[in-house]
Amino acid sequence: MSFDFDAMDHVYFMREALKEADLAGQAGERPIGAVIVHQGQVIGRGRAQHQARHSGIAHAEMNALLQAEQYIHAHLHDGCVIYTTLEPCVMCLGAIVMSDIDHIVYALADNWIKPGKMLELEHVRRHIKHYVGGILADESVKLWEQFNPRELEMIQKGRLARM
Repeated sequence: MSFDFDAMDHVYFMREALKEADLAGQAGERPIGAVIVHQGQVIGRGRAQHQARHSGIAHAEMNALLQAEQYIHAHLHDGCVIYTTLEPCVMCLGAIVMSDIDHIVYALADNWIKPGKMLELEHVRRHIKHYVGGILADESVKLWEQFNPRELEMIQKGRLARM
């Protein structure tokens, strides 16, 4: 089966990631969600769970990767896409690359960490075929406004406002 990135329903799958983000926010976590899709099917879901798991690495993308890893390694994974409500951090972007997921779609750009700069690295650039942002960004912003407005300011402006 051939893979056509442009034919995928990016809005539908980002809404699935936003559902995970909402669940994270309701649980007192940062409102970040992620889903991994292969051949039109969600094969992994994750949400931020730093507090619940007492772990600094329990990011939404990492949790989705852990849920999908057996599927990814048992099948040809060309055509896997990860949808995440916030641009993946450096750790998650590295894990995505090492998992051979070469299509990344995110809602809200992270102007604080600026992980897109990692695309300047040749190894990363070779692995990532699509790096698309802005899909339902406004809906992601609404979740941040509801659950963590102070951190939203850092993400959007790359700094905190002076008090």
